[in-house]
Amino acid sequence: MQDVLRWFILLCGIVFSYIIIRLLLKHKINARNSVAWLLSVVAVLLLAAFPGGLDRLANVVGVQYPPTLMFLFSTLVLLLIVLYQSMQISTVNEKIRQLSQHVALHDLDNDLLAREVRGAGASAVGKPPQKSVNPPTPAPSQEWLQ
Repeated sequence: MQDVLRWFILLCGIVFSYIIIRLLLKHKINARNSVAWLLSVVAVLLLAAFPGGLDRLANVVGVQYPPTLMFLFSTLVLLLIVLYQSMQISTVNEKIRQLSQHVALHDLDNDLLAREVRGAGASAVGKPPQKSVNPPTPAPSQEWLQ
């Protein structure tokens, strides 16, 4: 590998690590996600520092063309990241569903309370108070807070 290419790869790794750390400090990315990206930066920096390492690893695994091994590892890492992100999205969607149900129950309680208050005001002028048709609902599960 030429020296210019090694320095370019090294510079790319340093810039990428700076971007990841800056995003982490600005809370644009959480610590769990940043670990995967920082590990990829370490891999890039190791590749720049030891370019023969990929050739040796390809020989051990039995791959004839070392860049193919690099693309295979890159693809596997990206698939793992996508799987992890999908798991996070599913968890967040479930929490959003629970939260929206919780808010809907509170809105229903507020509406029933407002009707009772209006009914109590009507009884002051001679009308009987209206009773709520629905029994009080139990408090929803607080799992979404955890």
